[in-house]
This record gives sequence, C-alpha cells and structure tokens, in this order.
Amino acid sequence: MSSALTPALVAVFAGCAFAVVAFVPLVALSYRRRGEMTFWRSILWFAALIYAMALWAYTLLPFPEGRDVTCVPLQTVPFMFVNDVARFGVGSVGALVQNPAAVQVALNVVLFMPLGWFLRRLGGRGIVVATVSGFVVSMLIEVTQVTGIWGLYSCAYRVFDVDDLIANTAGALIGSIIGMLLWRRSRQNPDAGAPRPITAMRRLLGMLCDVALFWIASWIVVAISLVIALLDGRPQLGIPPAVFDTAAFVLPFTVQLLSVLIGGVTLGERIVLIRAVHRVTPAAIARPLRFVLGIGGYMLLVTWEAGLGSLLLGLLVVVSFIMAFTTRGHRGLAHAAATMDVVDARAEPLHGHAASDRRAGAR
Repeated sequence: MSSALTPALVAVFAGCAFAVVAFVPLVALSYRRRGEMTFWRSILWFAALIYAMALWAYTLLPFPEGRDVTCVPLQTVPFMFVNDVARFGVGSVGALVQNPAAVQVALNVVLFMPLGWFLRRLGGRGIVVATVSGFVVSMLIEVTQVTGIWGLYSCAYRVFDVDDLIANTAGALIGSIIGMLLWRRSRQNPDAGAPRPITAMRRLLGMLCDVALFWIASWIVVAISLVIALLDGRPQLGIPPAVFDTAAFVLPFTVQLLSVLIGGVTLGERIVLIRAVHRVTPAAIARPLRFVLGIGGYMLLVTWEAGLGSLLLGLLVVVSFIMAFTTRGHRGLAHAAATMDVVDARAEPLHGHAASDRRAGAR
C-alpha cells in the first residue's frame, strides 16, 4: 500500500468509527439545542469527523520505527518561507505553482480552512474563535511533533516550523471568512422547545440511534473485558468469554425493555423527542408487543444463528423501514401493531380517548 494513501485510509476508517460512537450524542445534542437533526447537518458532522481524523493523520503519520528516527532541527524564525519562495523563483504564475516552498505554504493554509468553516457552519462561531482555534490546534500538532509525540520518541521526527503555525492559523481565519460569505444564519433561530412534525426521517433517525446504542453497548462490554485482561496480565481472561457475550446482549436488551415498558418508546425515540400515545390496546399488552416487533425483536434476531434468523431479521428491517413512510403519522410497524400513535414529546399532552380521536382525525 502506498505510504501516501495511508493517512487518507486511516482518516476515513477512524472517522467512520468515531462517527458511530459520536452519532447518538450528536443527535441528542442537536434535538435539544436546535430542536431537530436534518439530513444535511448529519452529513456535515460526518464530514467534520473525517476532517478531524485527516488533520491528525496527515500531520503525524506515518510513525517512524524507533531505529529509523532522524532528529530534525526547529525552525523558529517567522516568515522564513518568504525567502524560500523567492529562492525558488516567482517570475510567473507557472513558476509559482511549481515552487515547492509556495506550494507547501498554500497546502498548510488549505489544510486548516475547513476548521474555520466547520466552526462557523456547525458551531456558529465567528472569526475570533476560528482564528484562536486554528492557532491552538496547530500549536498542539507542532508541540506533539517537536516532543517526539510527548516522549514516545527520543527527539522530534518532524520539523517544528513557526511558519506552519502562521499558515495554519491563517487558513482557519480564511475558512471562517468564506463560511461567513457563503452561509448566512437565519435572523431568528427556530425555538428548540417548539413541537415539530413526526416525519419518516425522524423515525428512521430514532431507529438508527437504537441500533447504534445496541452495538456501542456491546463494544463497551468487550472493551471492559480487554481492560480486565490487560490489568490481570494474562493473554486470556479467567472468566469465560460467554459471560461477556451474554452481558453484551443483556445490558442493552434490558435497558431498552425497561424504556418501552415504562414509556412505550425506545431510547432512540426518546433521543429524537418522540412520545407514544395509547389508543385502543391496554398498555400492559401494547408496550410488550411494541418492544417485540421493534428493537427487542431486532436484538433477538441478531443473536440468532444464520438461516431463518437472518431471513426474519431482514424481513423485520425492510418492513419497519417501509412502514415508517406508509403508516399514519409515521408510526411504523411496532407502534401500528400495538395501536399506538407517536407525537412530539414537546407537545402538550391530550388526555382521554376524545383527545386521541381528535388527534387521529387531524392527521
């Protein structure tokens, strides 16, 4: 594999891993601060995570082998790049494009432009915050390099260059200015506490949160088992792996079951501020049915061996996806089967069957 491709691949894979872990907190934060999480905002957050990983990978990778470390000097004279650019020649545009010193400076500026843009577009922060953030992030990278990754190597394996610090900070500033010119925030932000319609995409977002929580909980249990093994100093745990496999399933299964039995909604639905409303079927029957035909059934079928279990799992996923679009009020398969409606958790509760009927008629 080409060494030039290594940082890019690391950035993509690490960014995807962080996206899975950060997905649920980002959705929860967005719904409580902005009242919603749009598709394009989700794409922007994913791109920001990929960029963050790329920034780390391209500035620190590849790590040299211990025996191959070559100590490099520091460059602490500001604007030394001006002399370097002049030495290679700037007689024409073509010469400037082929000037390695000029290209290096330009790349350092471009590398940090997305930082300023993301801070404005996703964080709503202005030029000052972008400039300071660009300086701090760049300084952190430069110090990491000059300390040999904080003592991991005996000396700096990459040059500490104050001009890189200047160019990176300028890049964050320029990115923020571009973001200001290309994107203007609406004069009045929507009230995050105002009820919003239950859409198919919102229902699917809740489902994705449920699936992500299931797998994240499983990974946490596996990580705990690895930590215990490392602390114990043994290549294998004294506790049978089946115990951790069981815990990885029972933990999220039990929490989701309690969530549905108590409120009629899953953790993912709580994250996207969805509340369940009973209509006909008593809660004692409707809520277990809603659990089995939803996230509970999904988790049970995932643990089933290949064959019929895989077929039923695929059928459940497809039918749930379709019914999120086709059912009244986008209730989905589980709520429809349990004769339950879904409403925005921020909406005023309506009591009694008459209220339920009025709500259903309004749809």
